[in-house]
Amino acid sequence: MRDHARAAFRSLKARPGLAATIVATLAIGVGANGAIFSAVDAVLLKPLPYPDADRLVAVYERNARGGANATQLVAPGRLEEWNAQNRTFDGLAASYFENMTDTSGRDPERIEAMRTSPRFFDVLGVAPQLGRTPSDAEERFGGPATVVISDAFWQRRFNRDPAVIGRRLILNGGAGATIVGVMPASFRYPTATTEVWRPTQAPQFFLAARTARLYTAVGRLKPGVSIEQARADLDAVQARLGAQFPATDAGWGASLVPLKEERVGGVRRSLWLLFAAVGLVLLAACGNVACLLLASGTRRAHEIAVRFALGADRRRIVIELFAEGMALAVGGAVAAVAIAVGGIRLLRAAAPDLPRIDELHVDPRVIGFTLLAGIVTTVVFALVPAVHASRRDPAETLARGGRAQAGGRHRVQGMLVAIQVALAMMLLVGSGLLLRTFVELRRTSPGFSAEHVLTFRMSATWSEPTSAVVQRHARTLTRLEAIPGVQAAAISQLLPAASNIPAGEFQIVGRDPTVRTFAAGRAVSAGYFRTLGIPVLAGDTCLGDPAAPPNAAVLVSRLFAEQYFPGDRAIGHELTAPWMAATQRARIVGIVADVRENGVARGPEPLIYWCGFNPFWPDPYFLVRLAPEHPATAGALRTALRDIEPQRAMYAVRPLADIVSATTAQQTLDAALLTAFAAMALTLVGMGLYGVLSQAVTERRREIGIRVALGARVADVVLSVGRDALTAAALGALGGLAAAIALGRLTGSLLFGITPHDPISLAAGVLALVAVAVASAAVPARRAAAVEPMEALRL
Repeated sequence: MRDHARAAFRSLKARPGLAATIVATLAIGVGANGAIFSAVDAVLLKPLPYPDADRLVAVYERNARGGANATQLVAPGRLEEWNAQNRTFDGLAASYFENMTDTSGRDPERIEAMRTSPRFFDVLGVAPQLGRTPSDAEERFGGPATVVISDAFWQRRFNRDPAVIGRRLILNGGAGATIVGVMPASFRYPTATTEVWRPTQAPQFFLAARTARLYTAVGRLKPGVSIEQARADLDAVQARLGAQFPATDAGWGASLVPLKEERVGGVRRSLWLLFAAVGLVLLAACGNVACLLLASGTRRAHEIAVRFALGADRRRIVIELFAEGMALAVGGAVAAVAIAVGGIRLLRAAAPDLPRIDELHVDPRVIGFTLLAGIVTTVVFALVPAVHASRRDPAETLARGGRAQAGGRHRVQGMLVAIQVALAMMLLVGSGLLLRTFVELRRTSPGFSAEHVLTFRMSATWSEPTSAVVQRHARTLTRLEAIPGVQAAAISQLLPAASNIPAGEFQIVGRDPTVRTFAAGRAVSAGYFRTLGIPVLAGDTCLGDPAAPPNAAVLVSRLFAEQYFPGDRAIGHELTAPWMAATQRARIVGIVADVRENGVARGPEPLIYWCGFNPFWPDPYFLVRLAPEHPATAGALRTALRDIEPQRAMYAVRPLADIVSATTAQQTLDAALLTAFAAMALTLVGMGLYGVLSQAVTERRREIGIRVALGARVADVVLSVGRDALTAAALGALGGLAAAIALGRLTGSLLFGITPHDPISLAAGVLALVAVAVASAAVPARRAAAVEPMEALRL
């Protein structure tokens, strides 16, 4: 066997160009496929890392008459009532986000924390790797203060010290909370960056606030219970609560979504599209390997016939050809694994916000499957010369390889070229559509000016008194605006163009109170519109007095005014909301331009700006417009704020322009990857065409010489030599174009500003393919034109 391997390597060493091309082709096709399918497997196919994860569902409240905006988070008290009265869940639990400041060390440090309801860890079913989870007494109001920390926090703060259990964290300047457990590294709920879980210890007034919908809830279904059954069960419970509390609960029910779908549903279509695209690249790679080996096999038919005629053993020749195929396949496999590993690293860097990206790794099953496809293709077509030679008499093959041979047609190669071209055309059109989408997204204004705006947050706690929060916000804004290089500063409950929270309920005073209306809303300070450059179209802006009664005035977007006040003047009308005091009203004082609040890719929605920032939101976003000529630095802001808030940590410092760009990150990644795959397929097409045409010129040199000697024009000779391959390429291009048009509806939801049949994208794909075909045919054509008749006739 060792002798056969040596012979195989000697043979490949004599054909380094062919060997390198086949190895590179396999590496591209198999490696790219392995990287993308590893992502699909990690994100979409593998279950979530919880026991019986298919029984976990995300739970929301839903208003039957609220339309598309009716889904809301869950009120704390209602969650406890649902948990006590349902018959289909093993348990319901929830959490909400809260930034905390850890003052245990020398400097204040912001910690990303989650407040958790009772049963939180039991519902998810994950035990800590060290210690325990909070007890029932520790989860009740007034119980001992405890925390559970993440594996990453344990590593960063305590260097994985096993004696961490029992130590105390000083959070938000309090008396301290005892660390009782460390969760495993795989536990990353509800976010991958959560560092601390701390029981809510909800007081009675918190549970009694029936309109304070702030819980992100999760439930574990009982075995054998379907989502439909559980939804009907909670709807029945809520109907009873609606009769008991008609003002707040009537008309509400439950909405359930599988937890896995909740986590990854937003990227499902994109990932399957990319996997389909890279699958086409793998098919094109296998087709290209087949083309190259067929061409090589045709050239080697004479050599093998000579060996048979001289008495060579048929078994030995087959084994040597098999060894050559395996050597090529193994070389491609090694390179493919390297490409797959590199591709996964690139995906991690390019898509850090992709759900479950931390679980992405090279999957041996995926690499094995794709390698099998490449190995089978390589070995099968490497054996073609032996198969052909064994079917013919060696004398006949030698005679056909002599002077009487003028060339031949290779239908299989032509078919393979056509398939490769069709696949490449489909990828070219798809990448063109996504690139055009990317351009359209970049050209679309979000409705505000994000350039030269810096955003950040400051650590805070929900236990601060309302008056202290109001004074702190006012003090911080005043200090920010006094910093040289700062033009304006404002506060917002949420960042523009980067929010995706449920719309809130409101009512228009004087209209039927039983009609439920919903619109997105945000609480903002007076300088918000000036800081972001949002035009005020009519009326006034918010009052500048930070001590003014909160929510005494609101501004609404143009779309809100058109939708809720058609043919009427919106300014002057009053609004109320379930979370406002019974006697409190907010008057519409102005109308502003529409803003794309849910990202550039989504259109504007009706929006309410509640003036006089909501004092119940202690850790808002600060937005600072910097002077373009001499902007203040983040360090200058941090230093200035440390003077007035030495115990608070400034964090999440980011330019607003980067945040807006991040809203199109998925579309950008899709466009970049699909373009890369199209480029790979186009390269394979070029290699395939070049190989087929080069083979045709080599085989038909004698014919070409005869025709030139008889007076044929060089152009006619070149065209005749390449006619078959170019015809196959043209047919493949037409087939690929038709398939791309037919499948356009599948990509429609990923496009923005264009249709699936965008003529520019279709034309660009055709032109790119024509350019590659011409370039691939150029060198063989020049070789054919340079054939000397006398030299060719002596062959």
